[in-house]
Order: sequence, then structure tokens, then C-alpha cells
Amino acid sequence: GIEPSIRAGGNFFAILGFIIFPLVWSVPEALVTAELGSAFQDPSAGVAWVEEAFGETMACLCGYLAWVSGATDNAIYPTLFMEYVTSVAGWDGDDFSGWARFGSVALITICLAGLNYTGLEIVGNASMIVCVIAMSPFVILTIMAAPKVDPSRWFQMPEVPGEDGTDADLFDDDFQTSAGPLPLLTLGGILWRPYLNNLFWNLNSFDSAGSFSAETNSPSKTYPRGIFIGLVMCVLAYVLPLLVAVGATDYSQSDWVDGHLGSVCVEIGGKWLGAWTIFAAAISNLALFEAEMSSDAFQLMGMAERGYLPKIFQTRSKYGTPTAGIVFNTLVVVAFGGADFGQLLELLNSVYALSLLMEYAAFVKLRLYHKELQRPYRIPVPDWAAVLIVIPPTLGIFVIFATSNWYVYYFCTGIVVVGIIIFKFSDIFKRLGWVEYESRKSNNHKYATTPLDEDEITDPLEGPSADPPIDSNVEFVIA
Repeated sequence: GIEPSIRAGGNFFAILGFIIFPLVWSVPEALVTAELGSAFQDPSAGVAWVEEAFGETMACLCGYLAWVSGATDNAIYPTLFMEYVTSVAGWDGDDFSGWARFGSVALITICLAGLNYTGLEIVGNASMIVCVIAMSPFVILTIMAAPKVDPSRWFQMPEVPGEDGTDADLFDDDFQTSAGPLPLLTLGGILWRPYLNNLFWNLNSFDSAGSFSAETNSPSKTYPRGIFIGLVMCVLAYVLPLLVAVGATDYSQSDWVDGHLGSVCVEIGGKWLGAWTIFAAAISNLALFEAEMSSDAFQLMGMAERGYLPKIFQTRSKYGTPTAGIVFNTLVVVAFGGADFGQLLELLNSVYALSLLMEYAAFVKLRLYHKELQRPYRIPVPDWAAVLIVIPPTLGIFVIFATSNWYVYYFCTGIVVVGIIIFKFSDIFKRLGWVEYESRKSNNHKYATTPLDEDEITDPLEGPSADPPIDSNVEFVIA
């Protein structure tokens, strides 16, 4: 998924983006998730944080926006998996379309949902295997390409959009080049809209781990350690292959279309490495599906336990997984199984960004006005510095919205209006007794009898000496 960044910004700015923007987006989000996830230990994650800070209405909206983005995003992965399979098998896309394609995507979705149903421990172990398979070709690529790397290629500046139709050659999609409040921004030769959206897509979603904090052995140690290890692995997994891919080849900026990394592997290692890379990319999509499915299902269960959704969503299987949430998410994914999501990424980013802004605002308010909240893991900085942590990602999100086209604004407005209507009807059904609701809000978050001093901070990896008791034996695993 790194190709659009190279196509929009050239070699130098693509490398720079995957080095700088983790500090802007990934690190603050991981820190906020580690602190609030350990404090609340609630499967609704950001919903619980926002409710504690701003009340039920804002919490409903936050949960709805996060679920819309996550569930629709999850429908992409089985479809991409089939595209990789058809590519490796050499099948003609026209011959494998329609009901045959839809049926295959639906079958894959149901099988993966069945694996998810069996529990987080199995999903986590399977994800470890998938991680090894997915990373192995890029490790080999890095080793084989290292002697061929020409560092001067890392500093290749972008082609100037607008000259000789360059921008049309780079992105010929009207959606990606249409105007918004601002014209298509090409400052410094970078096509900023696709550039920023691709970086945002790749470097976020760490807050999904907030749904699993109660499923870990140690919310103060295992949980934040898993998040931070995952953060480091995520950055390295992007930066190292990117350095060798652009440094060992001499492709033009316009050559970096989706899936071009497979061609780079063929050039460097031969067809076997190219096929292995495509296979690994396909398998990694399945792992992403499992992680997103678990997060979305647990979030629905957490919202039901808070009385926002019908009681049926509180149902757990014998493996402890949220049965109704998995079934409902599976139906949504199957319904969108035949859709083309290429143009929806920017729309999904925008909805997710709105929920993320609400989570950051909740973090600030809880830090400043709920000092007595017990935090098994606490970002080891004073409160004023903690507030500064969320300023860079917030400004980055504002820039994304400023450079977006009008379709994004229409989409976000429509989604919010639909959400308000849904929850208004939900209140009516609840009052009339047509649907059973039951509030079982978690008491996993506690308040101290006296506010904590700012210097009572926890070590980033060690945490406090004792953990609050939890009823779980599942280790937290970053896939």
C-alpha cells in the first residue's frame, strides 16, 4: 500500500513521509490508546473514553463513526485477496467476475469469520504465523537488494505536476483530482491529497487495540508493550522495503501504481520472489481482516453493554467472542463483497478521522479534569505536555480535510445525519419496549480517593508494580 505515496510525492518525499509522519500520527495515537485503554479496559474502547469525557450522545456518535469506517474498510480485504489470487493464478479478470467472484469473496469472508469466532488466542497465534509469512519476502528483498542500492535515488525529487499532463498521468481518477474548498494542492511538486491520505491510511488505527485491553494478562505491562512493539514493527516494515525498492530500481514516478512492488521483487529476485510477495500480501490482507473483525465486533459488544445497542449484541460464544457482532459484521462485509473500494479510501479516512478527533478531545479533558482516574499505564509526562502530544495529529487531520474534495464533505455530513436518525429511532424502540436493551457498563475504570500528582508517572514499559485483577488469560498480540 505504499505505491500511492511514491506516485504522489516521488522517492524522497515518500521515504520522508514514512519516517516523519509516524511521529505525527502513529506515536500520539499509540500513546493515547495505551493510557486510556489500560484505564478503562472496556471493549467499546473510544466509546467509553468519549462517554466519560463528554456524555452519551457524543459517545454514540464516536462509536458509530468508528464502526462505519472499520466495517466498510474490512470489506476491502477479502476482495483484495481474490485480486492477488487471480494475479498469481493468471486468471482473466473478466472470466472471474460477477457471481463467481462474489461467491468466492463471500466464502472467504465466512471462513475467516468462523476463525474469528473461535477466540482471540487462536486469532493471535494465527496472526503470528501470518506475520512471518507476510514479512519474509520483504526481508529477502531487503537482503538481495541491499548491494544494488544507489543512495542517490532516495533523494529523487517529484516530477512537477501540471507540466505536460504529468498530474493526469500520475492520477487519472477524477475523484482524486477533483477540487474541494481548495484546488488540488501541488505545493513542492507533491500531490498532497493522495499523498497524505495514503500515509494516514497506512499509519493509523492503533486505537483499535483499545477494544482488547481487558483481554490481556497485564494492562499496565503486556498491553502497552504490545502496542509499542507493534508501532516499531509497523514503521520498520514500511521504511526498510521502501528504501531498498526505490534505491535498487530506476522506475519513474508514474510507474508506481497499486501492486507495483510485486514487479520490483520480480526485477530484483526473479519471478519466484514476485509470486511469493504477492502471496504474502494476500495473506497479510487476511490478517488485517481478522484484526479489524475482532475490533469491530468487540466494539459493538461494548456499545451494547452500555445500552446503545440491543442486548443481543452482548452475546458471547463459548470462546468468549462477541457472537452477534461477528455475525452482523460478516453480513455487512458479504453485502459489499463485489464492490470496488478504490475510491472509498479517502471517504473512509474522513469518517475515521472524525472519530479520532473525538478520542483526542476526550484524552485531553480526562487528563486535565479527571486527574483522579486510575491509569495502570500513564504516559510519563506532565499533563501540559500530554496535551501537546495530540496537537500534531489533530493539525494533520485538519490539513487532510482542508485538501479534500467536496465529496468528502457531502459523505461525512450524510453519515452523521444517518447516524443521528438511527439513534433517534433506537431511543424510540427502547421506550416502546420493541427491542430489549440492557446497560451493563464496565467498572474496570476506577478513581483514586485523591488526585494523582503529575510526577506520579509510570515507566513506558514497566508500568506500576501491581495490576488490577482481570478475568482473562489471553496474551495481547500485535499482528
